[in-house]
Amino acid sequence: MDENDNIMKVNLAPEVYKDVKEYCAIANIDENEFVNSVMNYFLEENLIIYDTMRKGYAEMSRINLDICDEFEVCEKEVGAQF
Repeated sequence: MDENDNIMKVNLAPEVYKDVKEYCAIANIDENEFVNSVMNYFLEENLIIYDTMRKGYAEMSRINLDICDEFEVCEKEVGAQF
């Protein structure tokens, strides 16, 4: 993979750009290193959230199927009485 394949242009609001420049100067870190760190953190945190939501929906689907099964029995009992 060519090094240029990993280049991404990002437009920042002027105040954000200024803050990033200042932070990098104070912390004595490269701006690319800073942006990579922030992006990695953001992606990891969001992947954790999405995974938690996915697991929650999967668990709820099993619970919903159990509820449907219970009501199916009730509906059959009511239908048998008519």
